[in-house]
Amino acid sequence: MLDKSKRDKILKASLEEFAEYGYEKASTDRISQRAEVSKGLIFHYFGSKSKLYLITMNSCIDEIMEDYNNIDFDNKDFLFKIKLLMEIKYNFFIKNPLQYKLIVNGFFNSPKELKDELTKRYNDLRKTGLDIIAGFIRGVPLKKNVSVENVVDVISGIQSVLESKYLYYFTDNTLSFEKYYNIVADDFMSLLNTVMYGIIDEK
Repeated sequence: MLDKSKRDKILKASLEEFAEYGYEKASTDRISQRAEVSKGLIFHYFGSKSKLYLITMNSCIDEIMEDYNNIDFDNKDFLFKIKLLMEIKYNFFIKNPLQYKLIVNGFFNSPKELKDELTKRYNDLRKTGLDIIAGFIRGVPLKKNVSVENVVDVISGIQSVLESKYLYYFTDNTLSFEKYYNIVADDFMSLLNTVMYGIIDEK
């Protein structure tokens, strides 16, 4: 079994390498040098460059989810909870630019040989976020004939629209993320308010 300190050093080196060079140009030689371990050790415990990349991606995702799991959402209204979810992601990426760069490139500029697996992982992660939101919705008094599933589908649609509209601006640079995030967040909350309170002014 690989010593935890060595595993952590390898994953840290892997994060730095993949974030800096991308999957295609990343070098396991440089990763081994950064981690101060032999390349043979890396392949023995991680199997291949592609598996190491996926493990590194999943490690970043686990860090984000840990932040979500540590937040107390009790006794807060629905919109506040949604804003809090967005703030958690924002703060994580601003504090962790390498993780941001790796995840953005991994999900939205996927290496061809890993595209299917990364697409599945992205969809799983998105579903996890929607499941959290579904839990919030269950605490909201819904109108007759409106189900939790209906609301989740609408929110998922809003997310898809915003991805199409703004993804171009979200480069692999956290400066770009910081610049445009509030614009996207405000747009999202505006659309969500429209869904919650309707579009017809009944006077």
